[in-house]
Amino acid sequence: MTKGIRIERKDFAIGVRVEHPQSIIDAAQYHCAVRDRLLPPASYALVQQVEGLGVYSFCMCPGGIIAPCATAQDEVVTNGWSPSKRNNPFANSGIVVQAPAAMQNDDPLSGMFYQHNVEHAAWMAGGQRQSAPAQRLDDFIQGRMSSDLPACSYPPGIVPYRVDELLPIIIAERLRKGFIEFGKKMRGYRTNEAVVVAVESRTSSPVRIPRDPETLQHVEVAGLFPCGEGAGYAGGIVSAAMDGQRIADAIGVQLGIDR
Repeated sequence: MTKGIRIERKDFAIGVRVEHPQSIIDAAQYHCAVRDRLLPPASYALVQQVEGLGVYSFCMCPGGIIAPCATAQDEVVTNGWSPSKRNNPFANSGIVVQAPAAMQNDDPLSGMFYQHNVEHAAWMAGGQRQSAPAQRLDDFIQGRMSSDLPACSYPPGIVPYRVDELLPIIIAERLRKGFIEFGKKMRGYRTNEAVVVAVESRTSSPVRIPRDPETLQHVEVAGLFPCGEGAGYAGGIVSAAMDGQRIADAIGVQLGIDR
């Protein structure tokens, strides 16, 4: 921005990580009490429109672990991953709500500041360290404090907190209604054995660096090729890799290099 290079705000999503015992997800998806050893740990994909905004699962990790992903001292950010054997006893997924650009102001970086405010609030609620504020799933839905918390894969640990009050109202209310609908779609999903861990806020960039749709170069700066998640053109490992391939091809065209 200080160089006068144009950037734009864009829609992104923000929410929480929800972790269940893997056995609950297995039972829901395979319709049996105990998963056969030949079957892989089950996953899920859920989506629901709530009052004009999408509530959906993101980066679902069967047999996975919730990971700390903060990039600054005064924030808590969560993500998830699965080891190759998918053999952790928990299943976690980001459950997020669309945060449209209309919720922000005209500053192109307003979404970034919106993210940081929520992440900082999670850091404060977690005790000003990397412990994450958490609430049992049905307690979140019912709007009550969890007197205790289940075991959780998040390495720095979780602490009881009213996550439904920590999040912005527009996000928390849609998550609450989304969870209710998810419980109707997947038997066993709505349970107090599951835990809601705050905050999942890095699903995609709140900023886009605009580029020409044909040349893939910045609309004002020749030779600058915005690419991947940080530039606002991907939302995960695979989509970022695919966008990188497009950019490599575009650079090859500019340089006259045949593939």
